[in-house]
Amino acid sequence: METVRTIILVLHIIAGFTALTVGFVPFVAKKGGKWHNITGKIFYYAMVFVAISAFVLATMRFNPFLLMVGLLTFYSTITGYRGLKLMRQKATKGERRDWVLLIFCTLLLVITIWQTLTLTGTDNSGVIILVSVFASSLGIQLVADLRIFSGKKPMKGKAWIRYHISRISGSYIAAVTAFLVNNIHTDPEFIAWLLPTALGMPAIAYFQRQYSDKKKAVRRPAQKVVVKRRVAV
Repeated sequence: METVRTIILVLHIIAGFTALTVGFVPFVAKKGGKWHNITGKIFYYAMVFVAISAFVLATMRFNPFLLMVGLLTFYSTITGYRGLKLMRQKATKGERRDWVLLIFCTLLLVITIWQTLTLTGTDNSGVIILVSVFASSLGIQLVADLRIFSGKKPMKGKAWIRYHISRISGSYIAAVTAFLVNNIHTDPEFIAWLLPTALGMPAIAYFQRQYSDKKKAVRRPAQKVVVKRRVAV
């Protein structure tokens, strides 16, 4: 069993390194271009594998932090990809598969929180804080999607593109945060927690503004009308 866990861990690390390395390219590449699409797909599949392998590793040797990070990145990545699909279908709300994903991840969130409180105990405040941060981020996404998928917040215009940007970028920020917290010591410690978000959120806001439905009217200079008069001979 330990050999199996080691193999999964190695693959998890390789996929995570791939996602962290390749995931930056879509931010700087031309949106919708060749490199954006290629690296975006690599990032998507790498992140899905990272999330699933995190579930397996955290189950084999209980790790509530790894469980919650895996759940958050899994949901953010899948919904970010679904945003593009729904945009191409010109949908204004979610489909059945989106509801299945939402309900499934909500149940996993409740189970993870319950297991954390039961197996870890309330005395371990550090773990509780870590899990609470990522659980809150996921909870906000679930509530937002409840309104979107039900049609209470119709997705029109370029709303799905902005949705895609926020979710995929959010999963990348979560992955970077998890990497820093687990592998790099900062003094004070909260730097590792806040730095990815502090750098990532302005970037998300910038790219979302590029796809705003409100377009400024372009003022054109008035053209002079020249009236030619015929001179009678």
